[in-house]
Amino acid sequence: MQVSVEALSDLERRVTVQVPADRLAKEIQDRLFSLSRQVKMDGFRPGKAPLKLVKRMYGERVRYEAVTELMEHSLREALAQEKLNPLGGPKIEPKHLEEGQDLEYAAVFEVMPEFDPTGFEGIQVERPVAEVTEQDVDGMIETLRQQRTVWNAVDCPAVAGDRVCIDFDGAIDGQNFAGGKGEKVNVILGKGAMLKDFEDRLVGLGAGAQTEFDLRFPDDYHAGDIAGKTARFVVNIRTVEEPVLPEVDETFAESFDVKEDGIAGLRQSLRENMERELRDGIKAAVKRQVMQGLLDANQIPLPKVLIGVEIEQLARQLRFPLDRKDEKTQQLKAHLFEPEARRRVALGLLISRLAAAQEIKADERRVRDYLETMASTYQEPAEVLRWYEQTPQALDNVRALVLEDQIVDWLLERARVTEKASTFAAIMAPEKQPPEPVEQRSSE
Repeated sequence: MQVSVEALSDLERRVTVQVPADRLAKEIQDRLFSLSRQVKMDGFRPGKAPLKLVKRMYGERVRYEAVTELMEHSLREALAQEKLNPLGGPKIEPKHLEEGQDLEYAAVFEVMPEFDPTGFEGIQVERPVAEVTEQDVDGMIETLRQQRTVWNAVDCPAVAGDRVCIDFDGAIDGQNFAGGKGEKVNVILGKGAMLKDFEDRLVGLGAGAQTEFDLRFPDDYHAGDIAGKTARFVVNIRTVEEPVLPEVDETFAESFDVKEDGIAGLRQSLRENMERELRDGIKAAVKRQVMQGLLDANQIPLPKVLIGVEIEQLARQLRFPLDRKDEKTQQLKAHLFEPEARRRVALGLLISRLAAAQEIKADERRVRDYLETMASTYQEPAEVLRWYEQTPQALDNVRALVLEDQIVDWLLERARVTEKASTFAAIMAPEKQPPEPVEQRSSE
């Protein structure tokens, strides 16, 4: 058997295999002989049919089966001989399949990249330093109040912060378009759920009012078929409601299952939760920087097959329509998920190689601590722990997370780490900008 290997790219290989004709002929002959001893044919006793007749009737099927099995066996032999480990199923390219000639075919596949992670000392990390202040607790209480807003109907023009219930009907060049019509839609003015220009047109209108206006969609609007176009909208205001926030008192505290010390107890409970969230937020911020530094220092080739698997997994998690196979949908799926898929694949390869090179394994004590901490947030911690112990795949996922943390710790020992003053709000929502002041209705 002759084997040759061709590198088509950094990771793609074509293995060409040539199996001698006599090996294929013997495989076919052995199969025909075995079949002749089993097959029942009219005019002959069982197992006594002439080999030539069996070949004439079953030859094509037997040859197909023999070629298929011989390809499988010979490919395994070739891969073992060349020390190759394909990622995913190889794509088979038949070449010579004529009777009497050598069996020749090629298998195309990807292999894992070979590399040694490097550049650890060049990773730069800014560790945020912050604490939970009284103002942070005040802000959290205000957020909780807003979550329990009661909306009261008012008989006056709407201002920013009010909730309006509307019917709207839009058309572009006289034609309706997807998403251009709605009934009994609640809009909190100033929250940005709809385009700002649309919401601005509703300010100053009262219940029962109707307005009509032109609205140009931004050039980068998410619905590409209407981006940059101008629509004519007719809007009817059904109701206008103003927000009423609950008072911060004993009743408010009890609504959060705080049984003792009233507001002081609520503030202490919130502070403890926020301090835990802050620790997790700082850890996540550091981890993001470490991982990005590792990626920047190691630009490695990525197997397309692994990227494809990760894209499908991300799409499934976010409920992307996987049953649609048209080209436009596939392009959208790649556009949405490929960047993150490439990042995940690269990090997975780097962490795996680094763990193997440094002989780092998941610390079972840390795995247990992680599980106990997570389980403590549930009503029945023991049941959660028992479920993980009885679910090997879920437990392996936890081990993978713990191993990532251990790799981060290992890298931090070698990275250049500085500290930077920050705040609870900045760490918990790094991309969130402060809200614009909300107009208040005059009490007069």
